[in-house]
Amino acid sequence: MTIRLAAIWRHPVKSLGAETLDAATLRKGEALPGDRAYAVAHGKSEHEAGAWSSCGNFLRVTNIPALARPVLTFNPESEVLTLTDNGATTSYALATDAGRRALAAWMGATAGTIRPGPYSVAAVPEVSLTDVRAQCPSVMSLASLRDLSARVGAELDMRRFRGNLWIDGEDLEPWAELGWAGNLLTVGGARLAMTKPIERCLAIAADPVTGERGDNPMPALKGLRSDPLFGMLAMVEQGGAVSIGDTVTLE
Repeated sequence: MTIRLAAIWRHPVKSLGAETLDAATLRKGEALPGDRAYAVAHGKSEHEAGAWSSCGNFLRVTNIPALARPVLTFNPESEVLTLTDNGATTSYALATDAGRRALAAWMGATAGTIRPGPYSVAAVPEVSLTDVRAQCPSVMSLASLRDLSARVGAELDMRRFRGNLWIDGEDLEPWAELGWAGNLLTVGGARLAMTKPIERCLAIAADPVTGERGDNPMPALKGLRSDPLFGMLAMVEQGGAVSIGDTVTLE
């Protein structure tokens, strides 16, 4: 079976835009470096500094679809985030209080009255603020995305699913990855233990091009099985470099 790594996506700020990468270095027991390194807490958040918190404590694309639209670039060393939206580009120095306040204000303004302030940037060193406590990248299949797109009747952008490692290949059957729990996946110099499928919510209805809800895939996913599943979580068992085009093998 010939499968290759087709795309790598990073999401420096939870529920905000996305950044495409050519390569990354995975580390044992950790999420994709720089992924969900920050999140913006709202006025009703119970987030405790220094600890992972559940997604309800932060602004989310689930109920603020416009957050899906920005294109991001992020420098983990300098902690500078560059955000482009509607033709305007702004940089935020997230190592500084001023930069964090500015980003929180931008996301708060985008949220409007959906989630009241005050807003603040949350970050936990070496912790990815994903929707699950486990620190692991996600693996998505372009074969499954194509099949789902056909069922929806529209070409779905992979950014809707906020996945990290996208795989593809002529021999890759749609939805095969949902049965890989317990298997080992080798990508480039890294090995990942496939753990469990990802149950989806209304976040995937947000179109990253328009920043609005449209071509909602949820009904099609629910029509396939009782739970709306797309993609897999995978724990990094052996760290290493991964690059687009790397061969992917399953054990």
